[in-house]
Amino acid sequence: MAVAIRRVGLENVPGRFGWNGGTGTSGYADPTEGLVGLLMTQRMMDSAQPPALFRDFWTCAYQAIDE
Repeated sequence: MAVAIRRVGLENVPGRFGWNGGTGTSGYADPTEGLVGLLMTQRMMDSAQPPALFRDFWTCAYQAIDE
């Protein structure tokens, strides 16, 4: 489990919590936005940085929020 304490990108906002798994899963909840997302792939992570697919998924999820 990880909790964001500062903004690092569009999708990484303070208070967001969840986890990127090493076998291609990403699940987070953002209580401020009322957003929960789960991405499940069969892609093994080969570096400490999340794959572009993870960033794209979360960027699209946040862009879809209609305020």
